[in-house]
Amino acid sequence: MGTFKFRSYSQDFWAGLMFLGLGLLAVYVAKDYPLGRAMRMGPGYFPTYLGYLLTVIGLFVSGRSFFVEPTNEERVTRWALVPLALMPLSVISFAVVVDNFGLVIATLVMVIIANSSVKNFRPVENIITYLVLIAIGLIVFEWGLGVPFHPFWEESFGKAVSDFISTISTPFRLMFGS
Repeated sequence: MGTFKFRSYSQDFWAGLMFLGLGLLAVYVAKDYPLGRAMRMGPGYFPTYLGYLLTVIGLFVSGRSFFVEPTNEERVTRWALVPLALMPLSVISFAVVVDNFGLVIATLVMVIIANSSVKNFRPVENIITYLVLIAIGLIVFEWGLGVPFHPFWEESFGKAVSDFISTISTPFRLMFGS
């Protein structure tokens, strides 16, 4: 183990900071939700304890970077801004698309956006990832937990498109009026 030294060029430092920030954000967002008990969880139970777990992981990973010298592959030389922007965008797009077009289409959009930032695109791996995510989504959430995700749009495709456009335009209407 090395000596204590601030190493902001370490990937561990930045990864730990990300986990720490996400964990604290989850705890803050869930602070007003009732926790409940382990046998009868409230809406705040899972995000709060997941936030605490992410915070501890973030402290551990970031703390480790103060004592371990990173190898050349573990050093941060420059920020990859495109993947940094596209990963959250893929999750946001899933959240926007799933209500209107269903789980199958939303997962496809998410996988396409997330993988568009990868330099070594592998179609077979992406298809397998997509199929596994669909299976997990349908089995765990819909059938296992009873979450009402519909696989495809519920009524007509035209209605799904108009609802999607309405969903996207609502924030702009609220900001700029009309």
